[in-house]
Amino acid sequence: MKNRQKGIKLIINTLSLLVALPSGFLVAMKGVKGGMDLLMIYLVLLVSIAIAIILQTAIHEAGHMVFGLLTGYRFLSYRVLSFFVSLEDGKLKTGKFSLPGTLGQCLMATPSDKERKPYFLYNAGGVIVNLISALLCYLVAFTAKSTVLAMFMAINGMYALIMAISNGIPYNGAGVANDGCNIKELHDHPETIDTFYNMLDLNESMLKGARTADVPKERIDLRETTLHSGGIGASNLLWQENRLMDRHHFKKAEELIKEISEKDYPLIDLHKNMLMLDQKYIDCLYGNFEDITDKKILKYLEASRKSVLAVMRYLYVRALYLKDEKEAEKNLQAFLAMEKGYPFPGEYQSEKEYMEIALEKISKQTGKKRSTNKKKETEC
Repeated sequence: MKNRQKGIKLIINTLSLLVALPSGFLVAMKGVKGGMDLLMIYLVLLVSIAIAIILQTAIHEAGHMVFGLLTGYRFLSYRVLSFFVSLEDGKLKTGKFSLPGTLGQCLMATPSDKERKPYFLYNAGGVIVNLISALLCYLVAFTAKSTVLAMFMAINGMYALIMAISNGIPYNGAGVANDGCNIKELHDHPETIDTFYNMLDLNESMLKGARTADVPKERIDLRETTLHSGGIGASNLLWQENRLMDRHHFKKAEELIKEISEKDYPLIDLHKNMLMLDQKYIDCLYGNFEDITDKKILKYLEASRKSVLAVMRYLYVRALYLKDEKEAEKNLQAFLAMEKGYPFPGEYQSEKEYMEIALEKISKQTGKKRSTNKKKETEC
């Protein structure tokens, strides 16, 4: 499987390079013909790339939204980088949220008509609009009289086409499954369409403040055929483990994590990381903790320490376990600062309870009284 993903990555990178080289030549040619020196061409190139990344990500996610709406889905949330907007009780609400391995995300609520279960256009919408955007951008790049505009549109066309390639060709080697990977799994394993719809329903509940502890057991499909279908099907394991954790059934959660590690379930790397963090948390509770040494996971922790609550929780509890009070305080403050504007209040409350449980155990060991409730009065 890893070799296959490496091969797909090579194909994506090769195609992206074949797009980037002529686009870069076009930009340079436009700049030279416009009388620009190399420094100015370079500056326009850098600024255009920075804008294109944000703009084409926004267009990509808007594509999911538009095609989702056209096929009966209801708007739920839209994110570009860490800017997050959701619809709650008919009102738009903004917040801050990011997910490692992604530049954006558009979540939709399932169609009111539960009999029809379309999935292709919603998942493919981002790629479709990126292809349209690429075509329009290149047309303007070739016809615009303004040198800067032509250069800017050529870069946008390049990045739009690269986004279409990187999202359209099925690939999950970057930690999360891309659109093409999701479409392929849903097509090859129709039974996971129910899981996909269930996942969207659960996300809608989480935005309204629900917790995974509230998820009915029958909503989680643990059939082996589903669990081995791909990342969508295997995500049921994460929901089940999160449900056990949120109910504070830590030993049962540990047993499930062990079972998952012993079987070759096609979990995406992001979900594997989440399970690993929960296992390390449980290890801290029962005095079996060993520090993480895997460089790939350490890199993930560093990249996620200010945006992923589970990572903040792990770093905080790890510091408590190692009796590093200064580090614990720093991580606690980072966690508390996330509460305002965090779009999933139930998840925040769950993570805070995990921290309080760990804190109580360590307090009994050291005899210190501690609190995770107030920023100024916390002693860690």
